[in-house]
Amino acid sequence: MKKPSKKHIVNLILALLFLSVIILYIRSKIIREVVYIIIFSFIVSYTLKPLLTLLVDKSKINKKLGSALIIIAVFSFVVIIAVVLIPSLFNESSNIENIMNSLDRLMGYLNSKANIKGYGILDTLGEQLNEKFNIALKNFSEKAFDSLINFSENLLSLAVVPVVSYYFLSEGDIIENKLLLMVPINKRSVIKKILADIDKALGRYIFSQFILCLIVGVLTFFVLVFLKVQFPILLSIFNAVINIVPYFGPLIGAIPAIIVALLQSPTKALYTTLFLFLIQQVEGNLLSPQITASSIKMHPLLIIILLLIGEKIGGFFGMILAIPIGVIIKVVYEDIDYHMY
Repeated sequence: MKKPSKKHIVNLILALLFLSVIILYIRSKIIREVVYIIIFSFIVSYTLKPLLTLLVDKSKINKKLGSALIIIAVFSFVVIIAVVLIPSLFNESSNIENIMNSLDRLMGYLNSKANIKGYGILDTLGEQLNEKFNIALKNFSEKAFDSLINFSENLLSLAVVPVVSYYFLSEGDIIENKLLLMVPINKRSVIKKILADIDKALGRYIFSQFILCLIVGVLTFFVLVFLKVQFPILLSIFNAVINIVPYFGPLIGAIPAIIVALLQSPTKALYTTLFLFLIQQVEGNLLSPQITASSIKMHPLLIIILLLIGEKIGGFFGMILAIPIGVIIKVVYEDIDYHMY
């Protein structure tokens, strides 16, 4: 019987470790949080990779120094923005009660216009809808506040993100080469080509989505401020983040802004709807094809299926990760099909 080589033993140990991490991820909240930090750091490093390449090529500084400068600059900017925005976010969140009162007035107005008062079942239905709206809005405000508290509690964990992002950014090639040592020598060139293609497609996709979400968020903020819609910061951030999800994101992201505008006046809601629709048309038909380019070439039906699967597995974050994972699978399949057949 042939004695297993040292390399096979190492690969077996790594496979068992990987399986153990998956099991712990399913069962342990701590492991899940660590995995989320690693994934988030990986996404940050991928987003910043084109900027690092540009900086290294133009200034001729080494990769480690360039990575450190970019990470320090980006996270300093994030901290400054957070310091400026967080007080405003708390102020806006504290005004949620005003929305609930406006909702009561709106329901009363609709009841009077529809003449459902005094008609038994319809009157009861109106009261039930009003009650459910109030409960839903109260739950939303409580969850939003809890999320801010949880965010504050997890600041220490989030402080690790810049460090991990730095190592992904500065030593990505070293990590890749270490992983390639586990692959048979005759397969390394193919695997390296696949990794390069994944790197190119995924990096371009993540960077383009970040730019698009930033543009949508800024435009939404200016529109809401111009129309004097309440909670412009909260609503524009929500719309920007939700816009990461293709197809469903733009629709879901616009709904809260339209509802808040409707509670102020129907005319304002109409203008809000028109402006947000215009933003999404510009983003979908002009900006997205130019910025995203060929980073993702998937049939719309396949994208929708991936989003549904992602939502079932991981909720909103599952939907965010569904497309990048789909891009990776697509690149791997196409490269294997090309090189093997």
